Order: sequence, then structure tokens, then C-alpha cells
Amino acid sequence: MSNICWGLALLVFFVCSTLASPINAAIKRDGVSSSSSANVTVTAWITQPIDHFGANNGTWKQKYMVNAEHYKPGGPIYILTPGESEVSKMYTEDTHFVSLASETNGLMVAIEHRFFGDSNPMPDLSGASLKYLTLENTLEDFAHFIRVAKTNSSSLFKTAIPAKPKIVFVGGSYGGALAAWMRAIYPDLVTAAWASSAPVFTYIDFYQLDQALGRHLSARGCGESFAQGVKDLDAILLSNNSSSLDSVRKMFSVTGNTAQDIAASITGAITSTVNLPVMLSGDALDQSVCSFFEKSLPPLKAYSMAVSAAVLGHTMPQPIRPYRSTAMYRRHTSVRSQGDLSLNQPFRSWYYICCKWFSDWQVAPPKDSNITAYRSQLVDREYWQGGCRSSFGPDVHPLTDATEQNRKWLGLLKGVTNIYYTVGELDPWRDTTVATANGTLLDNTTSAPIFVMNGATHTQDMQPDTLYDLNSVRMAKEMGDSLIKKWIM
Repeated sequence: MSNICWGLALLVFFVCSTLASPINAAIKRDGVSSSSSANVTVTAWITQPIDHFGANNGTWKQKYMVNAEHYKPGGPIYILTPGESEVSKMYTEDTHFVSLASETNGLMVAIEHRFFGDSNPMPDLSGASLKYLTLENTLEDFAHFIRVAKTNSSSLFKTAIPAKPKIVFVGGSYGGALAAWMRAIYPDLVTAAWASSAPVFTYIDFYQLDQALGRHLSARGCGESFAQGVKDLDAILLSNNSSSLDSVRKMFSVTGNTAQDIAASITGAITSTVNLPVMLSGDALDQSVCSFFEKSLPPLKAYSMAVSAAVLGHTMPQPIRPYRSTAMYRRHTSVRSQGDLSLNQPFRSWYYICCKWFSDWQVAPPKDSNITAYRSQLVDREYWQGGCRSSFGPDVHPLTDATEQNRKWLGLLKGVTNIYYTVGELDPWRDTTVATANGTLLDNTTSAPIFVMNGATHTQDMQPDTLYDLNSVRMAKEMGDSLIKKWIM
């Protein structure tokens, strides 16, 4: 397997998180240590144990950011984590939850996840170091922060906080799953949670992601042509002719030593578009993918243009497009060597989590299933899992059966109150949430309601409020705001 494999595995999983520009590291001492522009968000550090449950009693510094612009004494603390990317002031200044904080006199806090960004318990990302990257340790990091916030807030915040403030844990995608689990595991610490597009159900072979993408593309009129482009690509790759592979690399603006690597590069690039939001002003996926299939081009050529645009951040043919794919370009060009164990490699850290906990390997449907494929058949479970042991050591055993994983982590949420779940109808990750396309995995109750946003995609209710919000997204936000206000009374 080539060195590009493990990096691309990360690329094709939780693409909702925008990797913000690096922030200069501050001096790592507990409490506030630096501030962002305009002094709205300040950066600080908290001391955490390396292992909350084991023999390693060493400590490290975890980064967090605070926006107290709307805080008044007695208001709640809203906590979120960017999950699999570095923390930035985007999370404290540019989400819907900032609007909610302004209405409830709340404090906004974003906590960086261990082994991402500047928050590193160990000096490298070797398998021996990453053994401390567990869901249990991650959740306990947040719990420790909350305990300090409730009992010794002056060590964390410049702003005076009365004792035992109400805590609302919010988040989207992986961060949304963490929010739900925080409420479930630590009900004495977390008053309420808002879990947007939270992937709490695990698959080993997650071909359902592309089926959701296909439904979205088909509704916009390009699903059949897109699938034909994938089929035409596979015909070339399966020939394994060296000159043909070179032409594919050039056509798609991707790299890779083998046909599988090339297929993975292409798949990772196009997957960067699947979570683009649907707004009243237009459908970003329609504009960034289907627009290429509207020019009477051969399907393979149109497919290659969509992929190249995603990789290189090109402007799409449509004149109005809410988002450009520059984040995708940064991701594509930041993959390092498989032997590079240095810090601040979000893809390596996330790949470890996939190998150990989540799987959800993005693959084509079984060949004998008669299900339309929207990605190459060359990229299968064995391709993704093959890099786990070579990257992290023989003790890392990828899941082969998700039954126990789901029994534990989905089971934790059953009967838990004061969690608000939101899911986009067109979200490719929908089948990993509590509201799959085939029904809900948890009871939809007044104390733990599930809201499916018609026409919406991934984490759209987390987006800042705009005039272009879909009605369903606006309604989801209004319902969530009302619930949180009720639960923190």
C-alpha cells in the first residue's frame, strides 16, 4: 500500500470540519494567555492528565478559546469541540450557537480535541503515543474542564462566573456525537446537549454514504451521468496500463502510485463536496458537481472536471457559489509520509480513531448487489484497513464487526433526556445518525426530540443565521433555541 493511503482515509471521512488557518501557539500556562483580533475571543490552556484511567500520571496542556462578549452573570456556558480539526475563533464567533448565547447571556467556549492542533499529550503521533487517544479519555478531558469551570472558574476565565453554571454541550458531526455522549455519561455536569448530524452508529463498510450522495445528485439531474463517469474511470484503472494511469493522474489532477491509490485520491476529492449546504440562494452541490455535467461532455470528462475543481479550488462554472473548495486543496496537499510521526497531522490522528473505533470505511456497494456505485470499486475495506497496522503497529486491530461498538455507544443514549438531535434529510452521513433514511434508532420524545431538516445536508443548523437559510433549517434552529432555553431554566 502506498504512503498516500492513510492520509486519504482521513480525507474521505469527516469532511464537515473546516481546517482553519494555523493559529500561532501561545505560551502554555493555565488560564487565559492570548487573544484573537478585536479581543472577542481569547486563547487559553488547561492542564490535563495524559491518561485519566491508566498508569501514566503525566500531564499536558489542552488549548481552548473563550468568547465572553455576550456573557452576563448567571448565563450558561456553551461548550463545543471542533473534533477532528484544530480549534479556531470560528467556533466561538461564527456559528448559530453564538446567536443563542447572545439571547441567553451565555459564554462561548471551544475546546480542542486531544491529539489535534496544539493539544498534544505526547511528543509525537506514533502508535505508542496514540494509545492515549481514546473516546473515554477525550470525554473525560471535557468533563475535567467542566468540573473546574463549576468549582474554580477564575482559573479558566477572565470573566467572573458564579459557582455551578449551567453547561450546554453543542456540536456538529463528530463533535455532535461527543456532545450527546457528554450529556449521557455526565448528566451531573452537562445540563443539555445539541447534537447536529451526530454519527453515533457505526458501520464497517459504509457504502450508504454514496447512496445518499447519489440521491442528492439524481434529484439535481446528474446522478446517472456521475455514476457512468465512475464506471468509465474504473474501466481504465482496471486495465492497469501505465500510460493510461498517467493520463488519469493528469486528467484528474491527483497523485497515487497504484490504480487503487489513484481511485482513492479521486474519491477523496469528490467527497469533499458532499456536505456542502443547500441554501435558498442555491444548492452548492448542484453548482459544484452537477454543473459540470450540464455541458454535454462525456461523463468521464465531466467527472474529472468536478474532481479537479475540488482538488485545486477552481471556480465552478456557475457564477453563484456559496463556498470554494480551498479547504479541500489544503487537505489534499498536506498529506505527509506514512513514516512521519510529527505532531499536528489531523489526518493521522483521525485515521487512528477510524482504525480503533469508528471504521465507517467509505466503499462502493457490493458488486453483486445491483446498487448503483458512485465511487470506484477498487477502494474497498481491505484498502483502508491495510494501513492501520503498518501505520500504528500490530496492536491496532480494525473492527470487523460493529455490533458491540453500537451496543455500547448508541446504547448509552437510550432514555437520556435533554438532548436535541438534528439531521439533514440529504446528509450523506444520515445513516450514521439517530434518524436514518429507514427510520429512527432512538425514540423521538419531547425530552430528546429528533428534527429532520427537509432539503438540508450536514450540520446546516450550526451555520450562522442568514436570510438564505432553508425554512427547515430555520425551524430547527428555532426549536433548538426554545428547548435549550427551557432546559437551562
